[in-house]
Amino acid sequence: MRFLRKLHKWLGLIVGLQVLLWAVSGLVFAWLNHHDVSGEHSVRDPQAQVLAASASFVEPASWLGELDSKEILEIRLFSVLDRWVWRVETAQGVMLRDAVSGEVTNLSEAEIRDLAQEQYAGKGRLASVTFHPNETIETRDSGATWQARFDDERGTTLYFSADDGRLVQTRGDSWRLFDFFWMLHTMDYRGRDNFNNPLVITIGFAALWLSLSGLLLLFKSFRRQDFAFITRRG
Repeated sequence: MRFLRKLHKWLGLIVGLQVLLWAVSGLVFAWLNHHDVSGEHSVRDPQAQVLAASASFVEPASWLGELDSKEILEIRLFSVLDRWVWRVETAQGVMLRDAVSGEVTNLSEAEIRDLAQEQYAGKGRLASVTFHPNETIETRDSGATWQARFDDERGTTLYFSADDGRLVQTRGDSWRLFDFFWMLHTMDYRGRDNFNNPLVITIGFAALWLSLSGLLLLFKSFRRQDFAFITRRG
């Protein structure tokens, strides 16, 4: 019993600290404004482009043979600023083809700057544009992205897909604070979103064992004479 009490005490300290972090992080989630966290006030929808009746485009049939055996999931015509492109999605990824020439095309840094300034709704200035070939902690599973950072009071950063220029993430200081406490809440200190990571499972089992051992120690802490007042009163 002495060993059980000692183990219960120290394990209770460890589990108690994590329970405190869960409580604090939950309080932060409730306190933060979800509109600020999502950054929805920092962006606006891009201006819709009108397809001119006189526009002449190369049909996809003229270059479909170049895709070889790639499994085509979707071909869609859409605009990037004032330029029309074919967005080709295959099982291997996404590519853009210029709608006029049919050639494979990529988005330039200048286009990303224009996209960022068009969709940004704040009062800051575009401070930098950076290409990230791999996902980052702020983009999670969005793949390769362009990062457009603005020098406003919210620390607004817009992330555009390097494949087709779509706005995939909007981040700001409120989201970064949220994400830090989200990491503490999920105990996933790398990816941040895995609720099935070994640390959470371990703490869960430890809390269960702590409850059962605490119940056992509770019964062991009382003796029959502690309840003598009940029999005397009867």
